[in-house]
Amino acid sequence: MFLGKKKRSRMTLEEANAIMEKAKTEEPLELEKGDLKAMILAAFIVFMPFVLLIGGGIGLLWWVFFHVLGR
Repeated sequence: MFLGKKKRSRMTLEEANAIMEKAKTEEPLELEKGDLKAMILAAFIVFMPFVLLIGGGIGLLWWVFFHVLGR
């Protein structure tokens, strides 16, 4: 429905091997100034909502067990 009638064909084993061989001969990419800060910031943006949800759930359970049910 969303992809349309044209789907990309699967990569063959020969194509994958050719890409892997090409990657072995290329030089690794160099980090530019500020790239590490940007990667750390992006990781925080991605993972912090999950950490907050899990921490909030544990905090809520803690509150329910010790404050509401503890009476």
